[in-house]
Amino acid sequence: MFRAALALVLVLAPDEKGDLLAAAKKAGEAKSYAFRGETKLVLPESLDRAGGGEPIRFEGRFEREAGAWVKTDTFEFVTAGGKTAARPVGEWRAVRNEGSDVQRLLYQSLSGARAVRPPLEDLAAWSRGIAAVKRTDAREKVGDKECRVYEVEFNRDTAREMVLALFPMGPWMDRMPIDKHLGTARAWIDGEGRILKLEIAARVVASIQGAEVQLSATRTSTITGYDATKVEVPAEAKKALEAK
Repeated sequence: MFRAALALVLVLAPDEKGDLLAAAKKAGEAKSYAFRGETKLVLPESLDRAGGGEPIRFEGRFEREAGAWVKTDTFEFVTAGGKTAARPVGEWRAVRNEGSDVQRLLYQSLSGARAVRPPLEDLAAWSRGIAAVKRTDAREKVGDKECRVYEVEFNRDTAREMVLALFPMGPWMDRMPIDKHLGTARAWIDGEGRILKLEIAARVVASIQGAEVQLSATRTSTITGYDATKVEVPAEAKKALEAK
């Protein structure tokens, strides 16, 4: 009797990780979508004065065949064919990863000068990076859709990748004496198994001049227009990309 009851419980128990990965796969296979949100940084006081306390707001569109368009408060980006062009003022310019002035790079990035990648690209690492999944009891609405909320913790390797993607210093984060990489996420999934909202967060603990320092970055995105979004790459952006 006990074994039969246990087997029944196992059959009825929700496969939370399976449900989440199925939603991630479905979202990742979308032909197109639109998104908007913000990235919030929490930095040490000395760096926070550079503007880290203000959220970096963004909106964008992604179409698998055409590419991606993203706009922050101060910059506009187009990515196509693996290349990115930016228009910080009124002229499209190729983005180059040159220079070694980390402080300058940080200040520029805090103003929204670093391209925001389409949020569903973050899902690619989930199948190998999830350490734990929990489906909460909460049901929250995103737009007019009621969603279940999933909480995720990632292993160290994926947490490190999240740090490089979320923090404005990008690959320069690997030069810091970091003791811990921590990565988490929350996903809002509707009744059709689609992710309508995604929050990813990365936190590092580093030792700098004998003192423990914590830095965190959280990016929240709302996704709409699945398979119904178009991206038109401006002629000036195409010209900049071709010249790179």
